[in-house]
Amino acid sequence: MFQPGGPRQPEVDFDQLLAGVKGTIGSIAARLGGGGVGGVIVLAIALIAVLWLASGIYRIGPGEEVAQRRFGAICGAALAPCSGTSGVVTQTGLHWWWPGPIGKTDKIKVTETRRMELGFRSGADQGVADVQVPVEGLMISGDLNIVDVQMVVQYDIKDLVGFLFRVNDPGEDARGIPPGNPEGRTLKDAAEAALRLVVGQRSIEDVLTEQRTAVESDTKTRLQDILDNYQTGINIVSLQLLKTQAPEEVFESFEDVLRARQEQETRVNEALAYKNNIIPRAQGDAERIKREAEAFAQARVARARGESSRFISVLEQFRDHSIELGNVLQDTNDADGDGDPATGIGLGDVTMIDGPDVDGDGIDILVSSLTLIGAELGEGSECLFTNADAADGDSAVLCTFSVGYDGQNSALVSGTGFSIAYLGNEILTLPSLVGTGPFEMRLNNPVLDTDNADGDDNVTTGISAADIKLVNGPDGGKADGVDISVNGFDARTNVVTFRVQAGETLRAGDGFTVQYLNRENLKVPATSEVTQQRLYLEAIETILPGINKIIVSPGTESVIILGGRDGITPIPVGPSQSPVGPSQSP
Repeated sequence: MFQPGGPRQPEVDFDQLLAGVKGTIGSIAARLGGGGVGGVIVLAIALIAVLWLASGIYRIGPGEEVAQRRFGAICGAALAPCSGTSGVVTQTGLHWWWPGPIGKTDKIKVTETRRMELGFRSGADQGVADVQVPVEGLMISGDLNIVDVQMVVQYDIKDLVGFLFRVNDPGEDARGIPPGNPEGRTLKDAAEAALRLVVGQRSIEDVLTEQRTAVESDTKTRLQDILDNYQTGINIVSLQLLKTQAPEEVFESFEDVLRARQEQETRVNEALAYKNNIIPRAQGDAERIKREAEAFAQARVARARGESSRFISVLEQFRDHSIELGNVLQDTNDADGDGDPATGIGLGDVTMIDGPDVDGDGIDILVSSLTLIGAELGEGSECLFTNADAADGDSAVLCTFSVGYDGQNSALVSGTGFSIAYLGNEILTLPSLVGTGPFEMRLNNPVLDTDNADGDDNVTTGISAADIKLVNGPDGGKADGVDISVNGFDARTNVVTFRVQAGETLRAGDGFTVQYLNRENLKVPATSEVTQQRLYLEAIETILPGINKIIVSPGTESVIILGGRDGITPIPVGPSQSPVGPSQSP
């Protein structure tokens, strides 16, 4: 017989055993002479021997182990040597060992899970309530609080020899444990010592809540170490804390504390959850607000720049008192002495001949600047003065002039008229149905006396056709020279009569240029003061962050109030209602 998976051990050979007994009895009977009373005695002795030997037969069931002893010592010891076998039999089935008083067998079911209770005694088997054992369950935690602990230890046997013979345990009547085996006081005291050591290393809060599982694991490890050191042969299968609480006298108060702490934890967790939710939202809102602010700032800056540019433009227009001339200015006074009217053009070529004189000391308006319109076209461009020149030039344009004016002794009033004189070219276009002529055309500006043929040095008298010069015109080619010429002039109507060269037929739309001393009648332009004020204030409000107040009064000049370390400074803005002039320019 052998246990599957276990070591093969010698089986009982009953034939050999009976043969030995038979041989022994036969030997005794031969000595006694056989037959009669002697035979009966021998038979009785043989029967007794057989029965005694048969009493050494035992059976091992599943999960059981047997310790074989000879003369009280475990088989394999010095006093009980065994031939080819150890003192512990684990193979299931029938076995034989010397019966008493020579030998003895101790059979234990080692796989059976046993139970030990600490801190209480279960009454379920007897149908009664559990009984607490405070002397076992009350212990001191690491923070010097008392903890009431109830624990259950489940164990089995891993070393039969150690379990039976290594520890002389006094037993424990309360649990029904007889003396001898270590599952009595030894196991209980070791479990209690291990638990007290582990609990004493932790706070009561850890024992009751967070580290309860760790307490079970550490206690099991320490208990197994103690039992192994004692060579008890006990194996701890499981260790479970059934109850860990404060003593009953303070249980309610302690529960209140625990509930308060749990509520605190709940509140903290809720706060953390709220924090984890609200902070990203706040960061997102902050980022959105920041981007909106940046976008607003960029838009506001762009708007301010645009308004400032518009303000500067309006301001320049406000300060600009120039008027574009109706005809192309030429060199009137021939200051350069070259006789070429297209060169040497300057400020002296424009003369003020009529205008207001408030103080009686001369015309109050003077020409202050001269601007060539078209000169900004860039390097390589030319400024031409006749239609023929413009037609011949690839990159040239027909340029004009503007004159700037200013008040000489007093402010200028919008709408005030004045007149200037200058030598200028007027570009004309042949009208429809000219044919072979003659034809008439009204000039843009009144003609003045250019040649001073009457000798009175008065440009307003002695005006005739001789004062008008044909600069260029169409040349059909049938006859040499320009096909048209000045034939007459009516100073009252400012109408010139032109004659067509014999044999030539003019084509409508062709251009030609006449040159004469122009009288151009001008007026001080009326500007939109309300528009200027509004644009000025809108632009300056964006540009100047130090503005404290803007005052706009209908009857007086508008001002802005700037505050700073030097006190309050009023600054005029925009033109007043009337009059207008450079002295009121911002």
